[in-house]
Amino acid sequence: MPNNMTGILIETTIKHTIAQIKEDPERSMRNVVDMALNFTNGRFQQHLLTVAQTMLENPNSCYYKLIPDIVSNAEEKRIINFGMNVGYNGCTIGAEKIRKIEATEQYNIPWSISLEIDGNEYIKHATVYHSLIRQGIQLGIYTWNIHSLGKLHHLLELAEAFPECAFPIFCSAEEITPSLLDDVNNIYNIMFIINYSENIDRVCALLRTRNFLYSVSISAQDKLCDNIENILSDAENMHSVFTIFMANAECPPEKQSTLYHSIQQIRMEQKYRTIPFDMLHDTLFIDSIISNEACSIGFTQDGDCYSLNNMITYHEQNFFNCNLSEILKSVAPKKAD
Repeated sequence: MPNNMTGILIETTIKHTIAQIKEDPERSMRNVVDMALNFTNGRFQQHLLTVAQTMLENPNSCYYKLIPDIVSNAEEKRIINFGMNVGYNGCTIGAEKIRKIEATEQYNIPWSISLEIDGNEYIKHATVYHSLIRQGIQLGIYTWNIHSLGKLHHLLELAEAFPECAFPIFCSAEEITPSLLDDVNNIYNIMFIINYSENIDRVCALLRTRNFLYSVSISAQDKLCDNIENILSDAENMHSVFTIFMANAECPPEKQSTLYHSIQQIRMEQKYRTIPFDMLHDTLFIDSIISNEACSIGFTQDGDCYSLNNMITYHEQNFFNCNLSEILKSVAPKKAD
């Protein structure tokens, strides 16, 4: 949570806004976007708020239903903590750090990083993962996408250890149990991202009952790319905040581009009470606004760095052996002018 006056004022405003949205959603949402545009200077925030302002001019927008649904059913502290960590720490404070370091060091820094982690392996190497997160914070990285490969309950310690960061946690429906939610009840900087599967409606209902933030994700395979509207309809019925489409090797690049175009179109039409998000293209787009050159990386469970931009794995660039800044200098140098 923020420890400076600007952050505290923003958090106070958000709390007030949430109360207003519960009473008068349409008017409150328009007012807060208009007000925020007058006070924000960040490039990403300006872009996002301008898009939101345009969308809210549509009186039939499904987002007028989505936002009140979130504030009425997710715990307020979870909304504020996760939102502040992404929006203020990541896209304001973090973005400023990123731009300063990039300008002097001439390498690209992603606004978010993906980590594939097995819970048992995490226990063995927790100090290394903690070091990686601390290095990322020093560079301005506050959003960490955790892809659980099993034993999810062990990974919750990472989110608890870094309350200033946001942790979207990608996992299977089977990993979400009442006992796990008991364990994570006092950790407010996470959003569960549940893999679209047979039991997902039951799990989403459980998360909703327990007032957690959650979304659904689906692997963007070739055969699924033409079924996007049915998927979004299901996600809407499950009250998912985001519906996240993940790039998959089975989906050729031209299909991925077609999918992203469809996502952009549907998002602008505001047809569904869930926000479609392309994990690859939208992540790169956000990064390009923050620091001009798009950069997106992740790490395998073995610690190897991989680039989401070009789907290349750099086996020699491993965070168990190298500092994060050294890895980024090697895999993401600035383009020569």
